[in-house]
Amino acid sequence: MAKENYSFTVEPDLYKIDAFSAKVSEIVKRTKGNETGFRAGLIVIEACSNIVKHGELKEDDLISVNLEVGEEAVTITIEDASTKFNPLEVDDPNLENIELLQKGGMGVYLIKRFSKRIDYRYENGKNLLKIII
Repeated sequence: MAKENYSFTVEPDLYKIDAFSAKVSEIVKRTKGNETGFRAGLIVIEACSNIVKHGELKEDDLISVNLEVGEEAVTITIEDASTKFNPLEVDDPNLENIELLQKGGMGVYLIKRFSKRIDYRYENGKNLLKIII
């Protein structure tokens, strides 16, 4: 199987991100199956939602997503011009404290749990998050 590459931009709008993540999930499901497709969609919605909620994007900023579906792995690269944020520095939540979990903080944890590898860098005023599943 040859690698399939897709490049997208999505507006920083939660409704559009929801629809976009479903599209990513469907693309991945076609060749990698339901579980990997689910993981891809979940990772995209969680990462992009965090950018919108916490990233202080300007009105005309877009989120860029590159999707590479290969034989061995699926790679999702997300680029945005929001506030510098390294998800690898976020501590995992205390899963025993239900009250804290209800306030949020599960998105980065789920991305970490559903990924084989995550790389992050900040360069030229942009966050670059590369996730391999």
